[in-house]
Amino acid sequence: MNVESAELRRTRRESPWTPEVVNLLRDWSARAAASADAHYALCTRLSRSNIRFGVPVVVLTTFVGTSVFATLQHHVNTELKILIGMVSVLAAVLASLQTFLRFGERAEKHRTAAEAWADLRRDMEEMIALHPTYPESRGDPKKYLDEVRQRFAQIAQQSPEMGEEGWWRPQRRYQASEEEPRPISSPSDAADLTQDQRREAGSSP
Repeated sequence: MNVESAELRRTRRESPWTPEVVNLLRDWSARAAASADAHYALCTRLSRSNIRFGVPVVVLTTFVGTSVFATLQHHVNTELKILIGMVSVLAAVLASLQTFLRFGERAEKHRTAAEAWADLRRDMEEMIALHPTYPESRGDPKKYLDEVRQRFAQIAQQSPEMGEEGWWRPQRRYQASEEEPRPISSPSDAADLTQDQRREAGSSP
């Protein structure tokens, strides 16, 4: 029993999955979570904007359509004709803006990106939860970290841009200081993970 305990302690002591590596993985997981929250928030905002534009368009076009029957009369008030014309123009403008701004399409893209970031976060959290026994059986953690970093770059490349306002609002959930994780808002942010990995590797014994 003592021999087995000593062997287990020796194996854990020699494991390449050092605390620095696990902390790096936790940091990446937090950034993926922040990115997912940012895209989910933007998806919600764009969906609401789509509704704000869509509902008035439906109401105004319905009003214009029903008012057309009133204009079929021989004697129609001129003010009514002007009102119907103005409402028709307003409905056309709102519908054009809704089409041009593509709220629904953009919301769907952010939702897809949010699900991709959330899936990556779950994978990393699962690996962290299985530490230290399971990661030790995988050997060198660099291979796993490289795979995660490649997924970061791939998702960042495929994700729509958020802009400063897009990541700032959800980040408040995590930001107690400037050192707290910031969402991945561009492929260049994903490229910074390489520096994080090298810095942690350099600090490992």
